[in-house]
Amino acid sequence: MLWLHIGMPKTGSTALQGFVRKNGQVMAGAGLHYMETGRRRTEGQGRLASSHNLIAFHMNQTDQPVTALREAMAREYAEHEDKACLVSSEMLYSVDLHKLAEIFAEIPAREMRIAFYCRRYSDFFEADYKQRAKNGRLAGGGSEYIRTQLDEIRAHPERFSFASAAARIRSAFPGVSLVPMLYERSEMANGNIIDDFLDRIGVQLPLDSKTETSSNPSHSRAACEAFGVVTRAMGRKKSRQLRRRAVDDPVMMRKNDVLEPDERAWLDAFMANEDVSFHQEFFPDRTQLFAPVRLSMHDQSFRRDTAAEYQALRQASEIVFRMALEG
Repeated sequence: MLWLHIGMPKTGSTALQGFVRKNGQVMAGAGLHYMETGRRRTEGQGRLASSHNLIAFHMNQTDQPVTALREAMAREYAEHEDKACLVSSEMLYSVDLHKLAEIFAEIPAREMRIAFYCRRYSDFFEADYKQRAKNGRLAGGGSEYIRTQLDEIRAHPERFSFASAAARIRSAFPGVSLVPMLYERSEMANGNIIDDFLDRIGVQLPLDSKTETSSNPSHSRAACEAFGVVTRAMGRKKSRQLRRRAVDDPVMMRKNDVLEPDERAWLDAFMANEDVSFHQEFFPDRTQLFAPVRLSMHDQSFRRDTAAEYQALRQASEIVFRMALEG
């Protein structure tokens, strides 16, 4: 069986990919083969395979036929078809799926499964915003970006719904079974994506295998925007180095500080309504697709453009710029 894991973004895919790459022998013994086709930056040059699959980069950077990738994928799968074969990249969630399907055209549909994790709409919105902020990619200012994005979702919900994603996948991969999963850490096997995903695809690790990984800290919106200035001024590498350093200051670590409470509630309810058919097909036993959000009193009082938030941005900027100057 070949498992094509396509994300979605911000659902722990990097942790999963890093684990299966670093533990290749253990995974092979457990019955999983992490496909190398597409993971070597230069095919045939002997370079080590990366953790996530680079097929998306290949597709986005060239219009050349995918014949070589398709043939290599088919050969490697034929050599390991007795195992659960895995291809994984969150970037595959948003590529041209019909072109992607060409790469797997020689593998029978009955021998493929396409898996992706679904994250709560408001949580994904926040995670995506913070990633863009850290990378210095917020044009026009944060609040304007948020309002524009919410207007875009309101006008074109089909671009963001899981039901539409499932329809696009089925159009490109007719006959292939879809296996969507919910990114709810409290409901995952052992509380992490590695155990949860392996459990879902029927791979049982030895009892002494340790799959727990340290979670990335949830930087505050203010910290992310300060890191974004460093990214634009000094480059992504420097910004990433700074983000890895632990900062013991509350202004640097916070959740639920992108969407205001009424925006969060509206977004989750609006998109849940768009995904009723998806909910009924794949998760019929759940009353709600995602468990209700329980915000603290502090989070319930959050408003973006206030004196307190401007002060938080100033404080976070001072901390980040001091770190940058210290080297």
